[in-house]
Amino acid sequence: MTFPIPPERVTVAIEGWNASDLDSMALFERSMGTLAKQTYPINACEILILVDESVGTHGPEGYRSYFPEARIVTVPSSTYFRTKNAAIDQATREVLVFADSDVAYQADWLEQMLSALAAYDGVIAGNTQFDQGFLSRSLSITEWAATRLDSGPTDWFYGNNLAARRVLLQKYGFREDLGQSGGGSVDIVRDRMLADGVSIWFNADARGWHHVAPFWSKYLRLGAYQIHTRRMAPGMRWSWLARVPVLAPFLVIGGGLLKAWRRAWRLRSTLPLHGWSLPAYLVSITFVKSVEWVGAVWYAYFPGWVRSRHDWFEVPVSPPLGISNSGSSARS
Repeated sequence: MTFPIPPERVTVAIEGWNASDLDSMALFERSMGTLAKQTYPINACEILILVDESVGTHGPEGYRSYFPEARIVTVPSSTYFRTKNAAIDQATREVLVFADSDVAYQADWLEQMLSALAAYDGVIAGNTQFDQGFLSRSLSITEWAATRLDSGPTDWFYGNNLAARRVLLQKYGFREDLGQSGGGSVDIVRDRMLADGVSIWFNADARGWHHVAPFWSKYLRLGAYQIHTRRMAPGMRWSWLARVPVLAPFLVIGGGLLKAWRRAWRLRSTLPLHGWSLPAYLVSITFVKSVEWVGAVWYAYFPGWVRSRHDWFEVPVSPPLGISNSGSSARS
Protein backbone atom coordinates (compact mmCIF):
# COMPACT_ATOMS: atom_id res chain seq x y z
CA MET A 1 0.00 0.00 0.00
CA THR A 2 1.24 3.50 -0.81
CA PHE A 3 0.58 6.60 1.27
CA PRO A 4 0.56 10.30 0.29
CA ILE A 5 3.33 10.87 2.83
CA PRO A 6 5.54 7.78 3.24
CA PRO A 7 6.80 6.80 6.73
CA GLU A 8 10.41 7.55 5.74
CA ARG A 9 9.46 11.25 5.90
CA VAL A 10 7.62 11.11 9.25
CA THR A 11 8.61 11.53 12.90
CA VAL A 12 6.07 10.63 15.59
CA ALA A 13 6.85 12.24 18.95
CA ILE A 14 5.17 10.70 22.00
CA GLU A 15 5.46 12.88 25.10
CA GLY A 16 5.57 11.30 28.53
CA TRP A 17 5.09 14.39 30.72
CA ASN A 18 1.32 14.01 31.17
CA ALA A 19 1.54 10.39 32.33
CA SER A 20 4.33 11.37 34.70
CA ASP A 21 2.32 14.31 36.04
CA LEU A 22 -0.64 11.98 36.63
CA ASP A 23 1.71 9.31 38.05
CA SER A 24 0.23 6.70 35.74
CA MET A 25 2.35 4.37 33.65
CA ALA A 26 -0.90 2.57 32.74
CA LEU A 27 -2.06 5.66 30.82
CA PHE A 28 1.25 5.79 28.92
CA GLU A 29 0.95 2.11 28.00
CA ARG A 30 -2.65 2.63 26.86
CA SER A 31 -1.50 5.39 24.55
CA MET A 32 1.44 3.44 23.15
CA GLY A 33 -0.73 0.37 22.70
CA THR A 34 -3.14 2.28 20.46
CA LEU A 35 -0.26 3.86 18.54
CA ALA A 36 1.38 0.49 17.96
CA LYS A 37 -1.82 -0.77 16.29
CA GLN A 38 -2.10 1.99 13.70
CA THR A 39 -3.17 1.14 10.15
CA TYR A 40 -0.33 3.37 8.96
CA PRO A 41 3.13 1.68 9.13
CA ILE A 42 4.23 3.60 12.22
CA ASN A 43 7.22 1.35 12.91
CA ALA A 44 8.80 2.64 9.71
CA CYS A 45 8.56 6.20 11.05
CA GLU A 46 11.13 7.78 13.31
CA ILE A 47 9.70 7.34 16.82
CA LEU A 48 10.71 9.67 19.65
CA ILE A 49 9.55 8.89 23.19
CA LEU A 50 10.11 11.92 25.42
CA VAL A 51 10.26 11.29 29.16
CA ASP A 52 11.52 13.06 32.25
CA GLU A 53 15.15 12.45 33.24
CA SER A 54 13.96 10.71 36.42
CA VAL A 55 12.86 7.74 34.27
CA GLY A 56 16.47 7.12 33.23
CA THR A 57 18.09 6.97 29.82
CA HIS A 58 16.93 3.45 29.03
CA GLY A 59 13.42 3.82 30.42
CA PRO A 60 11.07 1.00 31.38
CA GLU A 61 11.21 -2.05 29.14
CA GLY A 62 7.59 -1.36 28.29
CA TYR A 63 8.62 1.46 25.96
CA ARG A 64 10.63 -0.83 23.72
CA SER A 65 8.08 -3.63 23.80
CA TYR A 66 5.86 -1.31 21.73
CA PHE A 67 8.53 0.42 19.63
CA PRO A 68 11.88 -1.44 19.71
CA GLU A 69 13.64 1.09 17.46
CA ALA A 70 12.39 4.20 19.25
CA ARG A 71 14.77 6.90 20.37
CA ILE A 72 14.14 7.72 24.01
CA VAL A 73 14.77 11.40 24.71
CA THR A 74 15.17 12.18 28.41
CA VAL A 75 14.17 15.77 29.12
CA PRO A 76 15.75 17.20 32.29
CA SER A 77 13.26 19.05 34.46
CA SER A 78 10.60 18.33 31.88
CA THR A 79 7.43 20.34 31.41
CA TYR A 80 4.71 19.77 28.83
CA PHE A 81 5.94 22.19 26.18
CA ARG A 82 9.58 21.56 27.01
CA THR A 83 9.00 18.03 25.71
CA LYS A 84 7.36 19.44 22.56
CA ASN A 85 10.33 21.71 21.91
CA ALA A 86 12.68 18.79 22.52
CA ALA A 87 10.78 16.82 19.87
CA ILE A 88 11.10 19.68 17.39
CA ASP A 89 14.82 19.87 18.12
CA GLN A 90 15.50 16.13 17.93
CA ALA A 91 13.28 15.10 15.00
CA THR A 92 15.21 14.46 11.79
CA ARG A 93 12.41 13.91 9.28
CA GLU A 94 10.29 16.30 7.25
CA VAL A 95 6.93 15.83 8.99
CA LEU A 96 6.40 15.89 12.77
CA VAL A 97 3.31 14.43 14.45
CA PHE A 98 2.64 15.02 18.15
CA ALA A 99 0.98 12.36 20.31
CA ASP A 100 0.42 12.48 24.08
CA SER A 101 0.80 9.87 26.79
CA ASP A 102 -2.72 10.38 28.17
CA VAL A 103 -4.57 10.03 24.84
CA ALA A 104 -5.76 6.80 23.20
CA TYR A 105 -5.76 7.04 19.40
CA GLN A 106 -8.15 5.50 16.89
CA ALA A 107 -6.54 2.84 14.69
CA ASP A 108 -6.50 5.02 11.56
CA TRP A 109 -5.54 8.22 13.41
CA LEU A 110 -2.03 8.60 11.96
CA GLU A 111 -3.19 7.72 8.46
CA GLN A 112 -5.92 10.35 8.71
CA MET A 113 -3.52 13.02 10.00
CA LEU A 114 -0.97 12.47 7.25
CA SER A 115 -3.55 12.25 4.48
CA ALA A 116 -4.93 15.60 5.59
CA LEU A 117 -1.45 17.14 5.74
CA ALA A 118 -0.70 15.93 2.21
CA ALA A 119 -3.93 17.52 0.97
CA TYR A 120 -4.01 20.78 2.89
CA ASP A 121 -0.49 21.40 4.24
CA GLY A 122 -0.25 24.03 7.01
CA VAL A 123 -1.16 22.62 10.43
CA ILE A 124 -3.49 19.66 10.94
CA ALA A 125 -5.53 19.52 14.16
CA GLY A 126 -7.07 16.16 14.95
CA ASN A 127 -10.35 15.51 16.71
CA THR A 128 -9.65 15.01 20.44
CA GLN A 129 -12.52 14.23 22.80
CA PHE A 130 -12.53 13.22 26.46
CA ASP A 131 -13.01 9.65 27.61
CA GLN A 132 -16.44 8.85 29.00
CA GLY A 133 -16.67 10.21 32.53
CA PHE A 134 -17.94 13.01 34.75
CA LEU A 135 -19.06 15.91 32.50
CA SER A 136 -16.88 14.53 29.70
CA ARG A 137 -19.09 15.75 26.85
CA SER A 138 -19.37 19.23 28.36
CA LEU A 139 -15.63 19.30 28.98
CA SER A 140 -14.96 18.35 25.36
CA ILE A 141 -17.10 21.25 24.20
CA THR A 142 -15.33 23.73 26.51
CA GLU A 143 -11.78 22.56 25.80
CA TRP A 144 -11.17 21.02 22.36
CA ALA A 145 -11.19 22.33 18.82
CA ALA A 146 -14.20 20.48 17.43
CA THR A 147 -16.10 23.65 16.63
CA ARG A 148 -17.67 22.09 13.55
CA LEU A 149 -19.37 18.82 12.63
CA ASP A 150 -17.06 17.98 9.75
CA SER A 151 -13.50 18.59 8.62
CA GLY A 152 -12.52 22.07 7.49
CA PRO A 153 -10.65 25.27 8.37
CA THR A 154 -10.39 26.13 12.06
CA ASP A 155 -8.66 28.67 14.26
CA TRP A 156 -7.81 26.35 17.13
CA PHE A 157 -5.35 23.50 17.74
CA TYR A 158 -3.60 21.82 20.67
CA GLY A 159 -0.51 19.76 21.36
CA ASN A 160 -1.91 16.26 21.75
CA ASN A 161 -3.23 15.72 18.21
CA LEU A 162 -1.17 17.79 15.79
CA ALA A 163 0.81 17.37 12.56
CA ALA A 164 2.88 19.85 10.55
CA ARG A 165 6.11 20.21 8.58
CA ARG A 166 9.02 20.27 11.02
CA VAL A 167 10.42 23.49 9.55
CA LEU A 168 7.14 25.25 10.32
CA LEU A 169 7.23 24.13 13.95
CA GLN A 170 10.90 25.10 14.18
CA LYS A 171 9.99 28.61 13.08
CA TYR A 172 7.56 29.12 15.94
CA GLY A 173 8.39 26.76 18.82
CA PHE A 174 6.58 26.92 22.16
CA ARG A 175 7.19 29.16 25.14
CA GLU A 176 8.42 27.21 28.16
CA ASP A 177 8.16 29.96 30.77
CA LEU A 178 4.40 29.96 31.36
CA GLY A 179 4.14 26.95 33.67
CA GLN A 180 4.64 23.23 33.98
CA SER A 181 1.63 22.22 31.89
CA GLY A 182 2.32 25.01 29.46
CA GLY A 183 -0.71 27.17 30.10
CA GLY A 184 -1.44 29.12 26.94
CA SER A 185 1.78 28.39 25.03
CA VAL A 186 -0.21 26.78 22.24
CA ASP A 187 -2.55 29.79 22.10
CA ILE A 188 0.39 32.14 21.60
CA VAL A 189 1.78 30.01 18.75
CA ARG A 190 -1.65 29.75 17.17
CA ASP A 191 -2.12 33.52 17.26
CA ARG A 192 1.27 34.05 15.60
CA MET A 193 0.56 31.47 12.90
CA LEU A 194 -2.84 32.93 12.09
CA ALA A 195 -1.33 36.41 11.89
CA ASP A 196 1.23 35.06 9.42
CA GLY A 197 -1.44 33.42 7.27
CA VAL A 198 -0.67 29.79 8.21
CA SER A 199 -3.71 27.62 7.49
CA ILE A 200 -5.09 25.30 10.19
CA TRP A 201 -7.22 22.36 9.11
CA PHE A 202 -9.44 20.40 11.49
CA ASN A 203 -9.69 16.69 10.61
CA ALA A 204 -12.83 15.29 12.23
CA ASP A 205 -11.78 11.72 11.38
CA ALA A 206 -8.42 11.81 13.21
CA ARG A 207 -9.81 10.83 16.59
CA GLY A 208 -8.14 10.64 19.97
CA TRP A 209 -9.67 9.99 23.39
CA HIS A 210 -8.15 12.04 26.21
CA HIS A 211 -7.98 10.87 29.81
CA VAL A 212 -10.22 12.87 32.16
CA ALA A 213 -7.92 14.31 34.83
CA PRO A 214 -9.15 15.08 38.38
CA PHE A 215 -11.75 17.76 37.80
CA TRP A 216 -11.33 20.36 40.55
CA SER A 217 -7.55 20.69 40.48
CA LYS A 218 -7.41 20.84 36.69
CA TYR A 219 -10.08 23.48 36.12
CA LEU A 220 -9.00 25.70 38.99
CA ARG A 221 -5.53 25.59 37.43
CA LEU A 222 -6.92 26.37 33.96
CA GLY A 223 -8.66 29.45 35.31
CA ALA A 224 -5.45 30.69 36.90
CA TYR A 225 -3.52 29.99 33.69
CA GLN A 226 -5.92 32.09 31.65
CA ILE A 227 -5.00 35.18 33.68
CA HIS A 228 -1.31 34.28 33.97
CA THR A 229 -0.82 33.60 30.25
CA ARG A 230 -2.43 36.84 29.10
CA ARG A 231 -0.34 38.85 31.53
CA MET A 232 2.85 37.08 30.39
CA ALA A 233 1.99 37.48 26.68
CA PRO A 234 0.67 41.02 26.17
CA GLY A 235 0.74 40.61 22.37
CA MET A 236 -1.82 37.82 22.48
CA ARG A 237 -5.35 38.50 21.22
CA TRP A 238 -7.60 39.83 24.00
CA SER A 239 -4.69 39.80 26.45
CA TRP A 240 -5.72 43.25 27.71
CA LEU A 241 -8.72 41.63 29.40
CA ALA A 242 -6.42 40.11 32.02
CA ARG A 243 -5.04 43.53 32.94
CA VAL A 244 -8.34 45.28 33.64
CA PRO A 245 -8.41 46.03 37.38
CA VAL A 246 -10.96 44.05 39.41
CA LEU A 247 -12.89 42.86 36.34
CA ALA A 248 -10.17 40.65 34.76
CA PRO A 249 -11.56 37.25 35.91
CA PHE A 250 -15.07 38.20 34.81
CA LEU A 251 -13.95 39.39 31.37
CA VAL A 252 -11.54 36.53 30.62
CA ILE A 253 -13.73 33.66 31.81
CA GLY A 254 -16.88 35.33 30.51
CA GLY A 255 -15.36 35.48 27.03
CA GLY A 256 -14.46 31.80 27.25
CA LEU A 257 -17.99 30.97 28.35
CA LEU A 258 -19.52 32.75 25.34
CA LYS A 259 -17.19 30.82 23.00
CA ALA A 260 -18.14 27.52 24.66
CA TRP A 261 -21.84 28.32 24.35
CA ARG A 262 -21.30 29.08 20.66
CA ARG A 263 -19.52 25.74 20.15
CA ALA A 264 -22.37 23.92 21.90
CA TRP A 265 -24.87 25.62 19.59
CA ARG A 266 -22.89 24.60 16.50
CA LEU A 267 -22.64 21.01 17.74
CA ARG A 268 -26.19 20.74 19.09
CA SER A 269 -27.21 18.06 16.57
CA THR A 270 -24.60 15.70 18.09
CA LEU A 271 -26.00 16.05 21.62
CA PRO A 272 -28.46 13.54 23.12
CA LEU A 273 -32.16 13.80 22.26
CA HIS A 274 -31.35 15.30 18.85
CA GLY A 275 -30.22 18.56 20.38
CA TRP A 276 -33.07 19.00 22.85
CA SER A 277 -30.54 18.46 25.65
CA LEU A 278 -28.73 21.68 24.67
CA PRO A 279 -30.09 23.70 27.66
CA ALA A 280 -28.74 21.09 30.08
CA TYR A 281 -25.35 21.23 28.39
CA LEU A 282 -25.32 25.03 28.55
CA VAL A 283 -25.88 24.77 32.31
CA SER A 284 -23.10 22.17 32.74
CA ILE A 285 -20.70 24.24 30.62
CA THR A 286 -21.49 27.25 32.80
CA PHE A 287 -20.66 25.17 35.87
CA VAL A 288 -17.27 24.19 34.40
CA LYS A 289 -16.51 27.80 33.58
CA SER A 290 -17.55 28.89 37.07
CA VAL A 291 -14.84 26.64 38.50
CA GLU A 292 -12.33 28.21 36.10
CA TRP A 293 -13.59 31.60 37.28
CA VAL A 294 -12.71 30.71 40.88
CA GLY A 295 -9.17 29.82 39.79
CA ALA A 296 -8.95 33.06 37.81
CA VAL A 297 -10.13 35.08 40.83
CA TRP A 298 -7.56 33.39 43.05
CA TYR A 299 -4.73 34.27 40.69
CA ALA A 300 -5.93 37.75 39.76
CA TYR A 301 -6.49 38.89 43.34
CA PHE A 302 -4.11 36.70 45.38
CA PRO A 303 -1.21 35.65 43.09
CA GLY A 304 1.28 35.30 45.95
CA TRP A 305 -1.07 33.01 47.85
CA VAL A 306 -1.61 30.84 44.75
CA ARG A 307 2.13 30.55 44.10
CA SER A 308 2.79 29.64 47.75
CA ARG A 309 0.31 26.76 47.61
CA HIS A 310 0.75 25.46 44.05
CA ASP A 311 3.73 24.90 41.76
CA TRP A 312 1.73 25.44 38.55
CA PHE A 313 3.92 28.31 37.37
CA GLU A 314 7.30 27.09 38.65
CA VAL A 315 9.44 26.27 35.60
CA PRO A 316 12.76 24.64 36.56
CA VAL A 317 16.00 25.38 34.72
CA SER A 318 16.63 22.79 32.02
CA PRO A 319 20.08 21.18 31.46
CA PRO A 320 20.90 19.54 28.10
CA LEU A 321 18.89 16.59 26.78
CA GLY A 322 19.89 12.95 27.04
CA ILE A 323 19.30 10.60 24.14
CA SER A 324 19.14 6.81 23.86
CA ASN A 325 18.72 4.79 20.68
CA SER A 326 17.95 1.13 21.39
CA GLY A 327 20.08 1.29 24.48
CA SER A 328 23.10 3.05 23.01
CA SER A 329 23.95 6.73 23.21
CA ALA A 330 23.03 8.98 20.32
CA ARG A 331 23.41 12.60 19.33
CA SER A 332 22.67 15.26 21.93
